[in-house]
Parts: sequence; C-alpha cells; structure tokens
Amino acid sequence: MSSNNSQSKIGFWSLASIVVSAQLGASIFLLPSQLAHFRTLGILGWMLGGLGAILITIVFSFLCIKTSKAGGPHIYARMFFGEEIGFFVTWIYWCASWACNPILIATAIYYLMSFVGDIPPFIKLIFEILMVVSLTFVNSRGVKTAGKLDFILTVFKMLPLFIIPLFALPNLNIENFKELTPINMSPSETVIQATILSFWGFVGLEGGTSPAGIVKNPKRTIPLAIILGTTFVAFISILNTVSIFGVISPAELENIPAPFAKVMVVLFGGSFDKLIGFLTFIMCYGSLNAWVFFSGQIAKSASEENMLPSFFKKLNKYGAPSNALWTGTFGTIAILFLQKSPLFGDKIGKFLDMSVIIYIVLYIMAVLAYVKFMKSSKTKSLFQILITLLAFSFCTLILFKSDPFNFSAVITMLLFGIPVYMKVKKNGSLFV
Repeated sequence: MSSNNSQSKIGFWSLASIVVSAQLGASIFLLPSQLAHFRTLGILGWMLGGLGAILITIVFSFLCIKTSKAGGPHIYARMFFGEEIGFFVTWIYWCASWACNPILIATAIYYLMSFVGDIPPFIKLIFEILMVVSLTFVNSRGVKTAGKLDFILTVFKMLPLFIIPLFALPNLNIENFKELTPINMSPSETVIQATILSFWGFVGLEGGTSPAGIVKNPKRTIPLAIILGTTFVAFISILNTVSIFGVISPAELENIPAPFAKVMVVLFGGSFDKLIGFLTFIMCYGSLNAWVFFSGQIAKSASEENMLPSFFKKLNKYGAPSNALWTGTFGTIAILFLQKSPLFGDKIGKFLDMSVIIYIVLYIMAVLAYVKFMKSSKTKSLFQILITLLAFSFCTLILFKSDPFNFSAVITMLLFGIPVYMKVKKNGSLFV
C-alpha cells in the first residue's frame, strides 16, 4: 500500500512545472502591452511585483516548514484563526480557484483566433466550455496523468519565451526606453499602479502548497518548488518585457493587443503571428490545466480538514477528487456565461483586477497566520521577521491603492458563503 502511495506522488519537477504553469499563463502575453502604458517604469513595476511575490512565497515556505500541515492559505487560516475564519478563507480560496479561469480561457481563445480566424460567438462559447471540460476529464484520471500533461505543456510553452529574448535583445533600440512615465502620472504613482497590474502575473504562487498530501517529501519539495518556480516566472517575464519594449516602443505597444505576435512579425516577418497565436493558446491551456488541478486539491484538502462537506474528498477509482473537480468546472462554466453578460461585456480587464484583490486578501491571511505563529514560537529569527514584515507591507500597499470596485468579487463570495456556512454548520457536517 505504501509503495503504491509513493508511486502516485509527484516530485520537485512535476510540482515546479505546475507552480510555473499556474502563474505563467495569459499574464505574460497580455501584460507587456498593458504595462506599456506606464512606459519604461512599467518594467520596474514588473520587478517590484516579482519581488513581492517572492517574499510571499518565502512566507508560505516558512508556514510549510514550521507547521505540521501544508495545504494553502485556507489550512493556515483555520490553524491560527479558528473554524469560522478558516471556513470563509477556504470558501474564497476555492471559489477563486475556478472563478478566475475565464481570464485564461478568454485569452486562449483570443490568440487562437489569430491562428484560425474569427470564431462565431456561440461556437466560441462552446469551445471555451470544451477546454475546461477536457482538462477536468484529464485530471479525473489521476494526479500522474495531470502532472505528465502539465510538464509536457510547460516545456512546450517555454519555446517562445526563450526565442524572443534570444533574437530581440541584440536588436534593442535604446530610444524606446527614454520615456520613463506617461505624461499624466507622477513617477511614484506610475510605479505603484504598474506593480499592482504586474502582480496578476504571479497569482497562483501558493498553488504548490495545496497538493501537499500527494507530494514526495513535502517540507522540502514544496518550499523549493514555489520559491524557485516564482523566481523563474519573475525572471522570464521581465526578460521578455524588456525585449519587447526594446523592439517596439511602449507608445506603439500599448495599442497592440497581441504584443508577442507583433514582435515575431517584426523580428522574422511572414506569418509568425499565427505561430505565436497557436503557442499562446497552448500556454494558456497548460495554465488552465494547473488551475483545474488546484481547484480539486483545494476542495479535497479542505474537506479532509472538515472545512467543506465530505462530498469533496471522495476519490474515484483513479484516486482523483472527481466530485471537487467537476463542481469547480460547473462553476467556471457559469462564470463564462456571466462574462458574456452586458455587465462585463466579455472584457478580461475587470476580472483581472478583481482576481488580484481576491488573492492579495488570501495572502495577507497567510502572512498574518505566520505572524501569529511567530508570536507563540521561541525560535523566530530576524530574517523571518523582516521577510514577513516586507510581505505584509507589499500586500497592504496593493489593497490601499486599488480601485474600490475591485473588492466587489471578495464581497460577493463572502455573501454567497454565509448561507453555505449556516447550512453546513446546522447539519453538523462542517466541523467535527
């Protein structure tokens, strides 16, 4: 039995590829053109966003190493703040794991259309649904199948991210970097807003802590995977943004919705925009696979801790939490329909901004959990205190500088969570 369990567990490379996939999806192909609005200081925003993300992953590593359990911010919230707060953090975290998937799906379809041409709205919606359904089926076949697919997709989607810097860096135009800020923004405001926007590229950094029960040597593997994976994402993202800025001026780039496709045409000519469109679709598909995987593991681990109904921890014959996986998929499909409504007009931007706030709230709870742990611990160090303080400062800065409308998603999730909490608690199936 133990041998089978060991064989079904994933190691560092599979977990690191999942961590990278969760972060390195639609963001790297969208953010260069959006950060171009902030001109050269937009690159500094990428750097600060990456630094903040690495600080947060180090705090998660502290929690994983120092506590007896690993499994994401929801598990830590319950351990240090009690059942009620633990439930609502769990609820928000699980909802976010599938509610933000339409950002990836919409980006994937957008780039696919640059490869195959326009797709009628109804066919587009059907294809979006098929994307998430197909990956749910793959993940329902077990963690090994999902891990192998994700590793293959991660390796494949790295190709354009290395090709563009390789050919663009020797051809940089220094003139493109002379305009530091937009005309109507101060340097400090430019950097802050660019940092907030760029942080979307690191949402999901904690994902490697969720499947702790199926990871070999989790107290060593998880910290290495999430810290090195996030560092790699920061490096490759900044490198590609610098490369693109150096080939296409930010003033021109901010009006180009598919910056990688445009850069490929500038560098190589011909129909390379179609190639990059196809590769971007594959990249987003791989990132979506990671998030489908996480949504199932989050619900499963929370159910095992009696924070969600036992329905979510039931495993199929492949050892996969199929109930949790398919429930999240149905939620994603519902959001896909909502995204087409007049309220959002099928625009990614509004979902993007709200997703950042959702995860920042979760990261603050994890940081506060470690603060509480340090208060009761006799073995805290100055390094741990400094890292935790910096991570907390970074998260609160993003919250205070964000548009109040972006908090609506968190509030909505909390409101929907109240009746669920009351019902499950009344039935006696939430806590033991």
